[in-house]
Amino acid sequence: MSAYGGFGGFGGFGGFGGFGGFGGFGNFTGLGGFLGAGDTGSYDAFTVAGLLTTSEALEHLAGSGPAPVSAEIPANDPANMARWAVWVRGSLYVSEFLRGLDWQVGNAAGQAGGDVNMVTLKFDGTPMCTLHRPVPQTLQDQCRHVRNYATLREERGAEIASQLGFPTAYFAMLLGLHGGQHAHTFELITATQVAAAHAAMVVKNALAVRRPDQIDGRVMPMLPTPGHGSFPSAHATESYAVATVLSKLVEAWGSLADHDARNRMLFGLAERIAVNRTVAGVHYPIDSWAGAALGSAVGRAVLGRCGRNEPMIVPSYAPVDCDFFQYDFADPARAAACGLTHAAAGGSAGRGDGFSWLWAQAEAERQCVVS
Repeated sequence: MSAYGGFGGFGGFGGFGGFGGFGGFGNFTGLGGFLGAGDTGSYDAFTVAGLLTTSEALEHLAGSGPAPVSAEIPANDPANMARWAVWVRGSLYVSEFLRGLDWQVGNAAGQAGGDVNMVTLKFDGTPMCTLHRPVPQTLQDQCRHVRNYATLREERGAEIASQLGFPTAYFAMLLGLHGGQHAHTFELITATQVAAAHAAMVVKNALAVRRPDQIDGRVMPMLPTPGHGSFPSAHATESYAVATVLSKLVEAWGSLADHDARNRMLFGLAERIAVNRTVAGVHYPIDSWAGAALGSAVGRAVLGRCGRNEPMIVPSYAPVDCDFFQYDFADPARAAACGLTHAAAGGSAGRGDGFSWLWAQAEAERQCVVS
């Protein structure tokens, strides 16, 4: 998964660099890049001592007697989101997303338990995505793709290394995002990425697919083999979820004259981030197919939480020995030939107060992106 590697994330001034992903100490909390962002921390020992003596010296100036009565902060008001530290809001986004996520493991006959070969995820009780476990022969066949992609390692080495955590900087490059102007857009990116990471881990755990280097000793990845299953790719899941959400945000902004071109580049970037993991030797192309399918579904669920009324279009993926390209993924006939089909579920994911507040803030940043 993309995220188990960084410390920067959304935290402190490094937060808008997007290196943290789901990783570093965030592994233990599920907050990913939100962990510690906006935390007040502590003062050094000299400042603590100085504050103590200053408070003792000035207290008498405030007079004696009880403190005056202040107005209460409105309870359960979405406007309170602006009062909280970023990491606190991050915790609320995760909770808001996960309350709708459910899943069933079983086999193609619909029987729970036993020989597990598929996972069906639901969101707010509605089917969201079904992923079938690849058979051993498909994994063996896919290893030739992984070996062939190794020729690109020298060319893409810098990209691959810098994308160990979630590559927010790459999305920022495409949309002209700036930390001082688009703080809430970056926050929406991180919230979407963390939601996608949680969904991917559900499937990874259930289907337990070996990594390419555990199948074929000739793969020899350029990165440490991650400590979780290969299928689906969390990089692909997160990138396609973020591209799905950002494409709708750019549409809502309506301030980029070349928004169609940038939209194509968003999904081109999602493809490249996913494929880079195959270049690195840690994922099969079918992992990218599964991640792109799941990520697109997660993106639509996040948009529903944002109050965007985005229809849930349910992907079902049964792996076939195909390479992964956005061109094929976006074309229904080509996708079907590679094992991916879609069905309309009707309706959209339910609105959430936290995500809706965040969307409104990010949408208001349109004035900072004009062409």
